[in-house]
Amino acid sequence: MNKDTLVTLLKYKRWIDSATLETIKGISAPSCAEKRHLMLRLMNHIYVVDMIFKANILGQPHGYTALNTPETPSVDDLAVNVAASTDWYIQHVNTMAPADLEKTITFTFVDGGNGEMTAIDMLNHVLFHGAYHRGAIGWLISECGAVPPKDVLTVFLRDHNH
Repeated sequence: MNKDTLVTLLKYKRWIDSATLETIKGISAPSCAEKRHLMLRLMNHIYVVDMIFKANILGQPHGYTALNTPETPSVDDLAVNVAASTDWYIQHVNTMAPADLEKTITFTFVDGGNGEMTAIDMLNHVLFHGAYHRGAIGWLISECGAVPPKDVLTVFLRDHNH
């Protein structure tokens, strides 16, 4: 996978994460309070994992002791944090040389285990991990009677003239 493809996929991630959070923001029925909370927990989990892998890519400690935070952020705070995180990934990938993508990075998993992945594998994990959880969130959105955003690359590419 080349750098331009990664940047496109990260822009897609930024777009669909924002659309997903905007949809969650519109869910206010008391009967959906528990499901809405779970949606926010899942979006926060995506964000935390993104931040953990950002630190891993940079070779820095991330400071997380779990794959989610004890507190659940508001949808507005999540929207700002998730966008900033993905913007960092886009900017970082744009500065990487092709050889940087193949560089093996050692790190420590949150559970204390040793890890070793290439930068491209870490970036792919960030992309696919988010997609996996957004699928569950889309299901929860549907269960609350709302319409989940179209979490498909073709819609993004069509609507953003790529």
